[in-house]
Amino acid sequence: MNDESELLRRYADERAEAAFAEIVRRHIGLVYHAALRQTGDASLAEEVTQGVFTDLARKAGELAGRASIAGWLYTSTRFAATKARRGEQRRRAREQEVFAMQITAIDGVEDGAARTDWEK
Repeated sequence: MNDESELLRRYADERAEAAFAEIVRRHIGLVYHAALRQTGDASLAEEVTQGVFTDLARKAGELAGRASIAGWLYTSTRFAATKARRGEQRRRAREQEVFAMQITAIDGVEDGAARTDWEK
């Protein structure tokens, strides 16, 4: 069993925070920069990074037998970044739709007021 496997096993079995902190210290750069390349947004990359390490903590027992977790972290980062990017695109589309609806509603009110004045 290698050092990373041992650290993960210690975290999974004993909830040794220092072991998990060491794993994070070793891999945070990889995860953050991969997320940043995927999202193009620093704050979104930070959210993705946090989510990936949260997943790692939750799945530590399953992953403890791996020789290296770098591949798992990178793949998880890609999936999480893609999901976050899609969510961000949906949020922006909804905001644009609401804005367009507000403009249409304002125009409709103004047109209605103008017609009422003209019809009098």
